[in-house]
Parts: sequence; C-alpha cells; structure tokens
Amino acid sequence: MHVPPEVALSLAVVFIAVAAGRTHALIAMLLGAAGFAVAAGLSVSQLGKSFGTGFGQTLNTLGLPVLAAAMVVARAGGSPAAFRSGGAGAALTWRGRLRMAWLAAIGIVAGTAASTGAVLAVLQPLHWVVARTVAPRRGAVTLGLAISAGQGLLLPSPVVIAAMAILAAPWQRVVAFGLPLAVLSAGVGAIFAALVLRAGDAVTLPDGGARTGVRALVVSCIIMAGMLIVQSVGDFPSEPLGGGASRELVLGIGRPLIVLLAGVGIMVLATRASRGWVDHSIICAAPLMLLLGAAGGLQALCQSTHAAELVAEKLLPLPLGVALPFLVAAVMKMVQGSSLAAAITAAGMVAPLLGELGLDTPTGRALAVLSVGAGAMSGAHVNDGLFWLVAQGAGLRPARALAVVTGGTLAQGCVVLAALAVSGLA
Repeated sequence: MHVPPEVALSLAVVFIAVAAGRTHALIAMLLGAAGFAVAAGLSVSQLGKSFGTGFGQTLNTLGLPVLAAAMVVARAGGSPAAFRSGGAGAALTWRGRLRMAWLAAIGIVAGTAASTGAVLAVLQPLHWVVARTVAPRRGAVTLGLAISAGQGLLLPSPVVIAAMAILAAPWQRVVAFGLPLAVLSAGVGAIFAALVLRAGDAVTLPDGGARTGVRALVVSCIIMAGMLIVQSVGDFPSEPLGGGASRELVLGIGRPLIVLLAGVGIMVLATRASRGWVDHSIICAAPLMLLLGAAGGLQALCQSTHAAELVAEKLLPLPLGVALPFLVAAVMKMVQGSSLAAAITAAGMVAPLLGELGLDTPTGRALAVLSVGAGAMSGAHVNDGLFWLVAQGAGLRPARALAVVTGGTLAQGCVVLAALAVSGLA
C-alpha cells in the first residue's frame, strides 16, 4: 500500500488556504475537507459520515467547554469575545515575568487533563485575569504551549498513560524523566512566545471591565480544570481512585456537560448579571465552536484514510534509536491531528523494535514513552483543536498562528528529543 500523492497535496492545499486568509478559515476547512475526501477516494457517503462524526464529537468535547468559558466570563461582567488587537505593550517587568511563569506552571499541570483542548478552553478566563496587566497575547501562547508540554510528558496525561501501557514502561522512571522534561518544554514554549510576540503585540482586554465576579471566575476555572484532571486520573490502569461504580463516577465528573454545569453554576450562585448574558456568550462562542467542529471533521477524515499510518511505516526501518518513536508519533500527529491516536499507534509500531533501537531496558522503555509523547505534541496545526484555541485566545490570524503555535510545538519537541538523546547516552 502507498499514500496517494493527491492526499498529501490536498492536505497542503488546506494548509495554504487557511494560512493565506483569502477565505474565511471555516470555509477553507470545509472545502478542504471535501477536497481531501475526493483525493483519498472516499465516497460522498463516507465523506458525510466521517466528517459529521468528527464534527459532532468535537462540538461535545471542545465546544461545550468553550461555551462554558464564554458564559463564565459573561457572568463575571466581562465579554467572552475574542481579544481585539490594539494597545501598545510595554516590556515585561519582573512581576510580568513572574505571572508568565505562573501561567506556564498552571499549564504544565493542566496538560495532564483528559482533554487538553477542553482544559485550555476553560482556563482562558483565568489567563485573562493573570495576564491582563502584562501581555495577554503572549500569556495565551505561553499557557497553550505549557499545556501541550504537560500533555506529552506528564502522568496522568492520557497520551503518556497509553504509551506507557503499550511499551510496558515503569511509571516511576517515566515520572522521573518526564517532570524535568515537561518543565524544560514549557520553558522553551515561554521563551519562544517571548521571541516571536514582541511587547507591541499586547492586546486590549475584553469589553466590560466589571471586577465583582473575578474571584468567582478564578474559582470556577480552577474547579472545571480540576474536574478534567480527575477524569484523567480515573483512566489510569491501576485505578487509584477505585474501580466499578467509583470509576464511572470519576470519569463522569470530567464529561463536558458536567463541567459546564459546574462552572456556570458556581458563577450563577456567586454573582449577579444583567439580562442577556447567556445570549451574548452563545453569540460570542459560536464562531469558535463551529471552527473547532470543522477541525474535528477534517481530523476524522484524515484518520479514516489511514494515510498517517502508511507514512509512518516507512520510517520504521531507520536505525534512529530514541529518535524513531518521536518521528513516528510526530508524523502521525501532523497528518491526522489527534495526539492520543498518534501516541497509541506510534507506541504500537515501535514496541516490537525496542530491542533493535537499544531501548529494551526499564530506562530505555521510559525514554521511548517520552519520545512518543514529545512527538505526539509536536506540529499542531489546522486539524488540531488546540491550535485554534491558542490562536483565538491570543488573537492571532491563521498565518501568524501557524508560525507561533505550530512553530512553538515543533521547537518544544525538538528540544525534548535532544534532551532524551543525551539522557540515553548518559
């Protein structure tokens, strides 16, 4: 089997169309999805079914958290609308740098949640509070890249859990190597954001400005993020929070609808709001929700063709040591968009090759797990919901987001791979 060149070409056309900005990103995604399906030889029925399934699932997993965040901000007295460009930024003081460090630390922990896109969505209001007096745009990118770092390198992230289970790696060594690597990766993300987003890139605050609901907003965001992290802990194979009915309860806590009800419920009980705040939040959240749904539909189409697996299989004969799991996962991630699917497939592909790669030891298996995780977080672009959430939170146009978000995750992955190679030689 081989990958039809038309499939790769159609993906490139989607990428370029979104980056060019001549057509609205949503329209470019929809037309690109149809073109990809035609190039891959999918029938009209397969196109409609796969895209519809991905669209609906993404509206549930990411759309509801986006709506929850919009409602929380609206109830607090602000505007859930995206940041608007404007305002002259100033160089960060030591307090500003400290706030960025806090955002990075929050992001590393939040990256272990069951859904990184969902946790980023519910933390957007918290990012507004932390970074409102410094550089909100830089803060949004710092938070997003830190979440990506936690997703690929820390337990109990589903990506790390899946790779660890498949590669039979000891969790103690995964944690021992993964924690410093996650901090390193988040630091790289913060530095990258500082380099590519200058002080002049600061943006204005959302409309409104009432501060009465800020404390309730912070509490609501932390609780919603915590619920998503608890759900991730419930997925751990050893069932640390109990099995059976207890496990089902833990998993249910992090479902998008439950998260929305909890977050908005806290705001309703703690604050007062003028009429129309619900309508306003829905209107503001709808464009991003539809864009995320389109990205999910494109992702589902990419997965249905199995093109990512066919490309990744060509890398398996290469004697690259700890770099091979990274490259296989990175290719899987960039072609089909899902970090978890990339990690599961890449780990399954390289598991029989660990002896040939010199990784068939407890330490080697732990390094292989982290290599898979680093690859699975690299190269986020238009078929990844996290990409669009960071772009919206930072007020970036698609072309700029491709440079900042895609470039940032690639930089993080390459630095982590270099650190893993050094660790393997030690």
